[in-house]
Amino acid sequence: MPEEQKAQVATSARDSSAAMRVQLFVCLLLFFFCFYFLPLLRASFGRCPPAVQTCPECVMPSIPREEKPLAAGAVKRTRSLSPPATPPKKPTRRFTRSRTPTPSLPADDAALATASPAEGDNAKRTEQSIWSQVEPFKRRTVPQDFDGTQMLKFITWNVAGLRGLLRKDGQAIQRLLEEEQPDALCLQETKLNPEDPQNAKLGEAPGYRFVDHACRAKKGYSGTRTYIKATADAAWRAVSVKGFATLSTPRNVGQSDGDDEGRVITTYFGTQGKGNDAFALALVNTYIPNSGMALERLTYRCQTFDVKIRQHLCALGRSCKAATRADGTAPLAGFIWTGDLNVAERDYDRYFAGTFKAMQKCSGFTPEERASFRQTLRVTNAVDTFRELYPRAAPVFTFWSARINGRARGLGWRLDYFVVSAALAHRVVDCFTMPHVMGSDHCPVQMWLRR
Repeated sequence: MPEEQKAQVATSARDSSAAMRVQLFVCLLLFFFCFYFLPLLRASFGRCPPAVQTCPECVMPSIPREEKPLAAGAVKRTRSLSPPATPPKKPTRRFTRSRTPTPSLPADDAALATASPAEGDNAKRTEQSIWSQVEPFKRRTVPQDFDGTQMLKFITWNVAGLRGLLRKDGQAIQRLLEEEQPDALCLQETKLNPEDPQNAKLGEAPGYRFVDHACRAKKGYSGTRTYIKATADAAWRAVSVKGFATLSTPRNVGQSDGDDEGRVITTYFGTQGKGNDAFALALVNTYIPNSGMALERLTYRCQTFDVKIRQHLCALGRSCKAATRADGTAPLAGFIWTGDLNVAERDYDRYFAGTFKAMQKCSGFTPEERASFRQTLRVTNAVDTFRELYPRAAPVFTFWSARINGRARGLGWRLDYFVVSAALAHRVVDCFTMPHVMGSDHCPVQMWLRR
């Protein structure tokens, strides 16, 4: 090989070796820059400390949000991934009662100020915690214990359409009356047309007479009916029947009484004095409005209808009078409020689904409806007879939704009640459901009252 060619090859080899050394040097610089200098720069100018190089706030910028004030004794959580040097001191549990001014209230509803307090932390209310409070239902009486000479029998039933019920079973009402022989049977959601002349013949039963209060606002909607035993003795005979009106403004059913949806019938029994408004006992058959799937009627139900019911019951409580008996015993005087009241008052008065917080958004179980019902009991000095006798009995349901096949699955609600004034509470012998009676998405409820 010529000398010139050898010199060129040697020069090219030296140049290639120098280029490789330069490339290696550059790679080393990049390596040290990425793994040493860059973390130092981020520690100096970035948001993350050197010990935390995977901060979530750097991966995704945080959205500014308003911080909630911490409760007394609470410890603020930090984002540090390392455990604290010393565990935080456990805060002392302190319970304080909030003091808020009492709003002004109507004169006839002044006791509304005694609203029930909050029932505790909803997050802690689980299916297990609720159902651990209950005990199996065991009825106090047997059918043979009823004595018609010493007791009165009442039944309430939401029939979910009287015409539809009788279309499926034409003898449903007559058979119930013949078998049970109640002194009064209260039906709700009859859905009758007030202008239909066939109503007078629909559901007739020997030995009973009835009065309808049909919905005038919309055909085939709501409505109530009350059956009264025609063979009752004079002391227990119905003296008058009125719609939703107080005694100071008596109106017969069918006239304008502020209840165009036909939701209330009041039957007065056992006149003992003089005048048209003299009576001993009042039976109030009621179908409380449902607040709706979207709670669109919640305000009307709690702030209008419930208030009117309280005023009505308070007026009855003041007016129910009877002469003292010859033997000196207390007279049978007071009111009985019954029907589909569309509220599950206790946590275990309905089936558990999802979370307790989600359950409170369902009509019939909202905090507003439950508090309103409790206020009615306090204002009118009345008691829920079933819970008075069976405080923790559950599950005891009176309604099962057909949409979820609730009856077969045991998923129900207790929506139907017998409420009595305090003067009658000691006379209640028993109150129980009748789940064997079919034909509606509700079952009847029965109460025995000592004369």
